[in-house]
Amino acid sequence: MKNTSNAPARFAAARSAVFRLAPIAALAFVSVGANAQQQKVDGRWHGGISIGGSAASGNTDSTALAVSANGTRITDADKINLYALLNYANNKQAGVTNRTSELFRLGGRYDYNLGQSSFVFGGGEAETNKAGGVDTRYTVNTGLGYHLIRNERTTFDVYGGVGYGQTDFTNGTTREGFQLLIGEESTHQIGDATTFKQKLVLYPGQSKLGNRATFDATVATAITGGWTLNTGIAVRYDSKVAPGLKHTDTLLTAGFGYKY
Repeated sequence: MKNTSNAPARFAAARSAVFRLAPIAALAFVSVGANAQQQKVDGRWHGGISIGGSAASGNTDSTALAVSANGTRITDADKINLYALLNYANNKQAGVTNRTSELFRLGGRYDYNLGQSSFVFGGGEAETNKAGGVDTRYTVNTGLGYHLIRNERTTFDVYGGVGYGQTDFTNGTTREGFQLLIGEESTHQIGDATTFKQKLVLYPGQSKLGNRATFDATVATAITGGWTLNTGIAVRYDSKVAPGLKHTDTLLTAGFGYKY
């Protein structure tokens, strides 16, 4: 007989992830109301890149760099979305250099429309975050989705599916297994100059793999031409982490970008 003694603990971990991230998603979504970002269904690539950083010298030497990029191509039949995130930071004090951040994430998803409202998708993500105890992590997934809103001014999708993931930690341990995928994402416009995107995804997994949840949101405000002022937040929750590490990581970014 299958051992279910850990079922309440796994459920509590998943519920904790929802409670941690859902209020952030709700606040972000409510803050833009029913405004919308125009989606260009023209078969061409549209997106942007944002760069921010800092440098200090003196008693403490420190450097920080944050780069994010995304691109989307939409046609009447399908949609391709690609994204990348880089965050690097270190500080040097009394001759000792400490790497405080070393994150690189790359992912994408392909949607194929079955009709006006439904679609199938396949996607994946790869990540390294050595400062956070993750040497390498990859996930692949597939499933079905539904366009709650999809026109020239508004998109709001919900979707679910199944996937497989593996995480190699810096302490030499590895966790892998199958996981479910439940998510929502939307794009919006605030006024004439500011655009907003948000995405919340839950990954309930097998007991060995654990439960994960992610939330991403970005705001881009046009300055002149294609140049923008960008801010973003990325929150990651993982119920299974290496000893001594926290379950939740939050990354706030700010910088200038270019929209195409």
